[in-house]
Amino acid sequence: MNLLFYLLQVHIALTLLYIAYRTLFARDTHFVARRLLLLGMLLFTVSYPFYRILPIETALSATLQFSLPEVRVGPGTASDTTPFTPYTWVAWCYTAIVLLLMLRSTIGVMSIAALRKKGNRVHLEGESIIACPDRIQPCSFFKWIFLPASAIENPAIYTPIIKHEKAHIRQMHSIDILLAETFAALCWINPVAWLLLKEVRLNLEYMADRAALDHETEKKSYQYLLLDLACSKPNPSASSTIPFNHSFLKERIAMINRHHSSRLSLFRYLLVAPLCLLLVIGSQSCRESSPAKRATTSNTANTPIPSENITADTATIGTSQEAVLDVAEVMPEFPGGIQALYKTISQNLKYPKEAVDSQIEGRVVLQFVVDKQGKVTDIQVLHGMTPELDQAAIDVMHTLPAWQPGRQDGKPVNVKYTLPINFKLK
Repeated sequence: MNLLFYLLQVHIALTLLYIAYRTLFARDTHFVARRLLLLGMLLFTVSYPFYRILPIETALSATLQFSLPEVRVGPGTASDTTPFTPYTWVAWCYTAIVLLLMLRSTIGVMSIAALRKKGNRVHLEGESIIACPDRIQPCSFFKWIFLPASAIENPAIYTPIIKHEKAHIRQMHSIDILLAETFAALCWINPVAWLLLKEVRLNLEYMADRAALDHETEKKSYQYLLLDLACSKPNPSASSTIPFNHSFLKERIAMINRHHSSRLSLFRYLLVAPLCLLLVIGSQSCRESSPAKRATTSNTANTPIPSENITADTATIGTSQEAVLDVAEVMPEFPGGIQALYKTISQNLKYPKEAVDSQIEGRVVLQFVVDKQGKVTDIQVLHGMTPELDQAAIDVMHTLPAWQPGRQDGKPVNVKYTLPINFKLK
């Protein structure tokens, strides 16, 4: 798949899903459902361009006629020396920035490990706490809890903080942060990716705040504690050491005082499913639709018949009215069998240079008829990609030798086939 085309689809889905999230779910208190939705958005956005839903017309024809297994072909060695194109340079630059951002996140994780070694270990509330000499904001990363040394001296401070951080550890929030950081690096050019990263972090803080206030009747003391921690001025070098720590003070206090959303509002999350389905259908349509008129056979004088005129009983071959069977008692056979057919197609099909230069790949579905003489006729493109790929698939069919014709009641008959050819760049 063309990298830039893939990224375009990712950014479109990311933007639409983020708008839906902000519109429908940003103010409710179903934090667990929001977490699942946010993680699902991350995973769906990067994977949905590869999903495939069987088109209706293909599904119908598959029940009425015989379909050969897919043939996969790639460019030959002659195309391996293709010079750099503007597309290639853009792809390399984009990838380089992604790698730099990933490197930054890796350095951040390494700095956390270094801080763990530098800090002193103490045991509070049954947990091993890392007391840092620098004035850092309390935070956690996987099973490590970091507190400023000054907070350890006051139980009124460290008790709710440890309860908050234990919620992060118990619910494995660090995994969400790493996934969101990776996703933001992949989609760095889109501001929405960084906004989504903020939403992931904010929702995790909501979840930890709820756990810290569980069974607590007085919420004001906890809010004052958050305010005191936010107003403290940490050492700048220590702040940069904890790259995953974000307080979001205003939003957290507002959410603490918000009434719980009703259970019926959970049904709103189902509204995301139709949007995801439309994105998958749109992505597949862009991959399978040809931007130009479908290519047709050039070596026959017969006029191809549109696929919608072909029925399960009869079809026209050229200008003569003859029955075309979808399945015969004895199906046509390629000389040497199905593997020989694949080998012949792979050896004779030429990957168009224009498609290689433009990094175009995809699936072309052909329909053809093996007539009474065993010749391949009436080749049509049911689902194409570009005129070049469609014509390359048609041309290779004209190189096939005669088949052993199919038979019905002991007589040779015309039999219809479909053949998918998958053009895949190496």
